[in-house]
Amino acid sequence: MKRTAIVLVSASLLAGGCDLLTDPSPDEARLVIQGEAGKPVRVIISTVFVAQVDENQRTRVVIIEADTMVTTLPYETVYAIDEDQRFFAEAARLDDDLETVHMQVFIDRRMEFDEGGVLLESHPYRFVYTFNQPV
Repeated sequence: MKRTAIVLVSASLLAGGCDLLTDPSPDEARLVIQGEAGKPVRVIISTVFVAQVDENQRTRVVIIEADTMVTTLPYETVYAIDEDQRFFAEAARLDDDLETVHMQVFIDRRMEFDEGGVLLESHPYRFVYTFNQPV
């Protein structure tokens, strides 16, 4: 009887695509920035950084390596993060007449960041993600 129960449980776990056997570490981050077409934004991307939460619960990030670019809206790119398993993205305003921006970040297929509205000059949208790393 016990043997039959073990076989049935094992079969149901394997047939159901058991999550215990899958690797939960992320493979990619997809950054999507939407807004008025043709308007420029500054984008900073990094997978090599250190993040820490201070005593006021603010996340501080020290970027070691980054790609900084000026691009036009809309912007969408997929970044491989399987090696570093971390991702930093920042979208900042360049033009005074840039009204609203909508930024989304997907880690693999999960939406992890979804913000939109007026992008103020001194307040860029920032996203910090680390997998199984203390912050």
